[in-house]
Amino acid sequence: MKTTITTLLAGASMLGMASTAVLATAGSADATTLRFASGWPPGATPSRLLEEYAVALREATDGDLTIRVFPLSLLNFAESNAGVRDGVADMTFNLMAYFPSDFPNINMASEFSQIAELEQFASELSSTAFTGAINEFIMLHCPDCMAEVAEQNQLYLGGLSTTTYALQCMMPLETADDLRGKRIRAAGAFWSRWIESVGATPVSMSINETLEALNQGVVDCTASNTADFVNFGLIDVVRYVHVGLPGAQFLAPITMNLDSWRDLSDEQREQVLRFSSDVSAAVTWAYIEEARSGRERAPELGIEYGIASQELLDLNAQLIEADLELVASVYQERFGIENGDEVAAQLTELMERWTALTSEVSSADELAEIYYNELFSRVDLATFGQ
Repeated sequence: MKTTITTLLAGASMLGMASTAVLATAGSADATTLRFASGWPPGATPSRLLEEYAVALREATDGDLTIRVFPLSLLNFAESNAGVRDGVADMTFNLMAYFPSDFPNINMASEFSQIAELEQFASELSSTAFTGAINEFIMLHCPDCMAEVAEQNQLYLGGLSTTTYALQCMMPLETADDLRGKRIRAAGAFWSRWIESVGATPVSMSINETLEALNQGVVDCTASNTADFVNFGLIDVVRYVHVGLPGAQFLAPITMNLDSWRDLSDEQREQVLRFSSDVSAAVTWAYIEEARSGRERAPELGIEYGIASQELLDLNAQLIEADLELVASVYQERFGIENGDEVAAQLTELMERWTALTSEVSSADELAEIYYNELFSRVDLATFGQ
């Protein structure tokens, strides 16, 4: 998975720099170290991939540019936004759904991930298309999105989309009646609305807290993507995985402290963008592979893992159709955003473009090439983040 960044960066020459927002490495007075705070724990696939690509970046630049990864140590997901805003770290996976009032435009666009559940887009690889579509929309077509990130003293540098969300529970669910009264962990607004619509109770908590909550009976189920089933150890406690509901995907943006970004040269910014493009592709692809792994491991652990009952699938299709019409009005009422319908239409068009680009992808390196060539290379480094 290191092939792409090594190839892309090998020919780049580095300009020396010193910055109050970054740390100088011990080996060179001009070298730059950026601190990447990851909310995933050590050993989790996203943390491992971050570290692999950080090594590739250091090797490709002869140590002049280094990204030091702090997996679930410097900042957790709940602390990531304020931590990068205030310079505790230079970069992070900023789970903006945890901060609805800070990122209303991005969160509204993210909630249209339900589009990926539509028949013409639904597939095991739908997250590769949605990652491209949402990143292109935010970075190139949504100045309001970029502005609200800048207000947090940060810059949006792409991001990844998880696999589709499934109900991961301590008990079986067969009918709509089985859902009523259940306490279900919700990762964001769409899932909270979905949970309430079926007569259950949404419980808002970080994914970092979910394993313990399931183990202690605080929640009966979690609405989580099928890769976090493995990444956060849910496979150790969950007994039933009901695939096909509630659906939708979760955006995990990469953001960088604006002061740190502005202290870089254009050449260094390009290297950071290449790193971000590669990581976005690698983790998006790894989520697909982790989901496959969890599905394969479940039977030997006594976990019933499969497609939800037809009654629940039919119910879910109705709920998604209704909610797609609701998102724009919810954000207009709550945040005064007037263009929700236009955003949904634009994202649908972008999904068509990115589905065509990614439908035959077979590796993270191949996906990274597409992301960089079709999006990240189009960024104007002289004005982006300035």
